[in-house]
Amino acid sequence: MKKVFIVILLLLFGGFCYFYFFYNKESKIPMVEVEDNIVSISKYYTYSTYLNMEGSLELTDINFEDVVLTIYNGEFKDYEINYDVSGTNLTFYLSDELNRGLFLDGIDRGTYYLFIKITYKNYENEAEKIVKYYKINNETDYKDTTYYTMSKVNNEVKINSDNTYPTMMLNIVENTKKDVVDFIIDPGHGGMDGGAEAFGSCERDFTYNISLAIGNKLKEAGYSVDYTRDELDKNDRLEEYNEHGRAVISSEKHAKYVLSIHFNSSEASYVKGLEVYAPININYDFVRNLVENITTQTGLTISPRKTYKLEDGIYGHNFTQSDIENSLANYVKKGYEPYNITTNSNYYFMIRETGGIVTGAYVDDKNEKVGYNPYYNSNTGAEAYVLELGYITNSDDFEVIKNKHEEYAKAITDAVVASFEKK
Repeated sequence: MKKVFIVILLLLFGGFCYFYFFYNKESKIPMVEVEDNIVSISKYYTYSTYLNMEGSLELTDINFEDVVLTIYNGEFKDYEINYDVSGTNLTFYLSDELNRGLFLDGIDRGTYYLFIKITYKNYENEAEKIVKYYKINNETDYKDTTYYTMSKVNNEVKINSDNTYPTMMLNIVENTKKDVVDFIIDPGHGGMDGGAEAFGSCERDFTYNISLAIGNKLKEAGYSVDYTRDELDKNDRLEEYNEHGRAVISSEKHAKYVLSIHFNSSEASYVKGLEVYAPININYDFVRNLVENITTQTGLTISPRKTYKLEDGIYGHNFTQSDIENSLANYVKKGYEPYNITTNSNYYFMIRETGGIVTGAYVDDKNEKVGYNPYYNSNTGAEAYVLELGYITNSDDFEVIKNKHEEYAKAITDAVVASFEKK
């Protein structure tokens, strides 16, 4: 009986400690006085290393001086946002670029509460502004989201609204999940799929070795890397979808970036040069670094191609209405059910399906022969690029493709370091 009593005491003491250190942690942070009006979030997602969201708020007084997103953990930190006012309705979004917003890798571990902070002029005391805080109500279908930072930061970020306000919040702790990577590298084609051919070679003969060289350089720079495939026998066929499929692995491993390695071809042997295909509506600083580094360090020129060109060497292709009609007609011809393809869907499956809702992924489970992307409607996506590293059908480019694997790898890694280390 005495032992049972001691066990009960120990359980009660343990429960008290758990409650005090975990459930009571919010009480250690002074409460914020919030307004009755509530911000309604209609969309939010993580893409690469950023959180972006869209929402609206009805105001009784629109004569404010400033509107920001603030995160609070005993102290406030403000972030600029974009907003518009129509009548008494304020609408906002963190960024008009998909890969910008709240930089999650730059926030220290801890618990943070998100508010919209609006500042008004104080006519009675101009030196002291009137500040109002509005809690953020998540009205999307994504009530809980987990994001994993780059491995150099090694954090797990849980986004939810489970707190006393309630408002959207970030719980940031050390990541203990092992199977998380920074980059997925996709050696284009492989196995039965040789890709474009010229000079007695095909894409498959080079994409794997160049991908390995890129991965090794990225690892030397301190990044974690995995690949969509190993070196395949020429009789092998690689799945694009389903479990561990080419376009699924990045989501399974919570990657932030995908690099899909390819070479171009043309019936005109004089056509040559680098083309990097990117998502639409992103910040292109990283891609600019890629283009500059690759052309400088390998000797490739920039492609003269005009179709889908965004900038020199940078291309973006979402489905056009004509693309959609052709694609749907092709599905009908094969006896497949049509997918929900829109002009927000990226044309390249390695960009589209790795980005989830951000890039218009649509390969659900309706067509068994095509396969299934379990993450097609995910609100966490990887920022993906298709790198056409020269024209295999051009003799000058072919010499680069054949001989400059290390130069490709160094150029791409240098672009990564230059773009990401400064954040």
